[in-house]
Amino acid sequence: MQNEWTKEKVITQLALTREKGFIPVQSEMFRKDDGIVGQVLEREFGVKENNLHLADLGTYELKGMRIRKGRGNKVTLFHQAPERGLTTREIFERFCYVRPSSRDGQLKRKLFTTVKGNRQNNLGLILRGNSENAIDLYWQDEYLSTWDLTSGKNKINQTILALAETQGPVNSRYEHFHFVEAYLLSEPKDIGEAIRSGAVVVEFCVDQPADERVAPHDRGPHVRIPFRNLNMLFGKIEQIL
Repeated sequence: MQNEWTKEKVITQLALTREKGFIPVQSEMFRKDDGIVGQVLEREFGVKENNLHLADLGTYELKGMRIRKGRGNKVTLFHQAPERGLTTREIFERFCYVRPSSRDGQLKRKLFTTVKGNRQNNLGLILRGNSENAIDLYWQDEYLSTWDLTSGKNKINQTILALAETQGPVNSRYEHFHFVEAYLLSEPKDIGEAIRSGAVVVEFCVDQPADERVAPHDRGPHVRIPFRNLNMLFGKIEQIL
């Protein structure tokens, strides 16, 4: 890993990564979620996976995303649990529903839902940006939880977003990634306003076997923004690959 990643060094490494073509997922890295794209990219930069609110390359935060034609692509800005009010587990217990798993048909308790700030979702959940750095979760008019976004915001001040074409079954050990485009996202705007407009969302991704024999598997919460809405959060979007 380089000691100091300048913009020029980042662009050079991205170009070298593109030249490698389709990169396989190493067996010890494999996992069935969208985070594997970023992990493969981080490995090319010599970065170890972490969930700390620190940028991967010191100045720059690295993010990878599959190119999915005809589908809304969302960028995960960061993962963060609420600081006040109900915990993620308590939110899950209150709002989860039972559905068969799409993978094996096993009945599961699930909470896979997107919450926006411009309207209630089908569960009655809505976000309210109460300041530039904090958001609240409500069920109808009932307060549930608060996120302080200060540290997460600091991590994404300058973000490198690389887009990858894929080969092989998605979320399998045989998937390969070819990073073909990259953007430098900078000059972040007021995230509270982006939440109130519905551009930035919070997604819960929690499930558990219906018989509750194991604890819930919590993959988030994720603070995300659709690729098409990046200009509502970043004042400058520069293609660098």
